[in-house]
Amino acid sequence: MFKKFSVSVLMMVMVLLITVSSVFGATNSGVSSYQDSSGNMSIEGSMVPNTEFAFSGSNITANSVFDTTTFFAGNTITLDGEYNGDVFAAANLVTINGKINGNLYTGANQVIINGEVTRDVFAGCSDLIIGKSANLNRDVYLAAANANIDGTVGRNLRVGAGNISINGTINGFVETDVDQLTINDGANITGPINNRSANEAIVAAGATAPQVNWEKVSKEQAVNEDRGPSVGSILLSIITKLAFILVIWVLISFLTKDFNANTPIMAKKHILASLGIGAGFFFLSPLLIIVSFIIYAPFGLAMTFGIIALSILAMPVAAVVLSKLLMRFFDDKMKPLLSSFVSILIVAAAAIILGYIPFINFFVYLLLYVVGVGFICYNVLFTNSKLKEERNADNDDVLVLNETIDMEVTALKIEESTEMIQVDDQDTTKN
Repeated sequence: MFKKFSVSVLMMVMVLLITVSSVFGATNSGVSSYQDSSGNMSIEGSMVPNTEFAFSGSNITANSVFDTTTFFAGNTITLDGEYNGDVFAAANLVTINGKINGNLYTGANQVIINGEVTRDVFAGCSDLIIGKSANLNRDVYLAAANANIDGTVGRNLRVGAGNISINGTINGFVETDVDQLTINDGANITGPINNRSANEAIVAAGATAPQVNWEKVSKEQAVNEDRGPSVGSILLSIITKLAFILVIWVLISFLTKDFNANTPIMAKKHILASLGIGAGFFFLSPLLIIVSFIIYAPFGLAMTFGIIALSILAMPVAAVVLSKLLMRFFDDKMKPLLSSFVSILIVAAAAIILGYIPFINFFVYLLLYVVGVGFICYNVLFTNSKLKEERNADNDDVLVLNETIDMEVTALKIEESTEMIQVDDQDTTKN
């Protein structure tokens, strides 16, 4: 369980930092006033203007006061000075010597922290060193191959690593999923210690720490985890996803009448526009999150949760949309509700099964994301005006068509009746 958490932390940090580095590296492609001809950057002075919050270069050294959330990307980054906001740093080597009055998000080959971080630390790296002078006031989340902690952690420590050595102070609980946990002389841990490992923790006699709760993981378990999920877990995952999609189908079919009615119109006339909106949202959502956090942190948090919710809904909504297109095949063969149910089962099952095929799964989920988000956004933007007008126009066309068909059927019946009367008259005359 915790192993999945540690991997999630690492992936979150890396993806976030790659996104930040790419976006702000592109926006700062011009030569900064702090940058020399070789691409190195030295940021000195009493205070850096808030308009300059993203820095990219070969080797970056910062020793100033920053009054906003700040982004750094380079080969080596050394942060002295003071940072009154969150700090994002991605490099081969990141060294923190200054004070960060916010959260630290860092991804690197090696991370060295000697300074102070007043809030949480999220780090994904190969080697992590928290020096004796380091003071990390709140929680620390680490995913690393090797970690050495000599400084102070103000609250809790959560680690997924190869080897971790604790020599400093942890004023909270410790949760580890590691190959080897070592608690050395001089270490001081106040909260409970939960260690998930194939090896028992090594606790020195001079350490101040409670008894370690050891969840022993056998080599066979580790191998099975590396091999991936079992058949049972895959089946459970398929059933869970299918149930979630069916719930969304029920909600859309019976509660969201406008979306239900708009889908055929959108598929018929606005499919490219919907896909364009979905694709655009896919590429712009990281930038929207970053900008919203820069503008106002609570707004950024709300934007993040909104985008996550939209992403979660994208797959089932896309399955519903595609199933409604597939319904046309079954319309003449079964009742509308049954037709809709069969269609959603076919589309959902196909999407879930294809999601387990390597390489193909990425394109499947990308397609579902683009379709789902595109149709949701298009409905939100146009459901009260354009789509409703087009839907009414289509209904009028259908009504006129039905009336025309009824008139033609009536005329045919009259002709048939006339012919029958004429035949009867001829038979009567002959007799």
